[in-house]
Amino acid sequence: MHTDTPRSQKAKITVTLSNDLVHQLDKLLDSPEASSRSQLVEEAVRRWLRDQAQKELERQTEEYYLSLSKAEHNEDRQWSKIAGRSAKRLWDK
Repeated sequence: MHTDTPRSQKAKITVTLSNDLVHQLDKLLDSPEASSRSQLVEEAVRRWLRDQAQKELERQTEEYYLSLSKAEHNEDRQWSKIAGRSAKRLWDK
């Protein structure tokens, strides 16, 4: 029985790529993992989106730590020491 999941529903779009990029995609089609240009492009876009989400998370994390006051930095340092000691005790068992 075929069930449609949100990931299996596809929208057909048109994109324009440079000839050299199309040739590189076509070379990748020789590998057993690649079944079509569409699959390769979809995978590339998914990876790009994941990378962008990771970069945004890193940017937000950096922004958070840069916004901490000196007292908050000291508190964070103390919690890190406590966590490190707890982890060491667990690993040493």
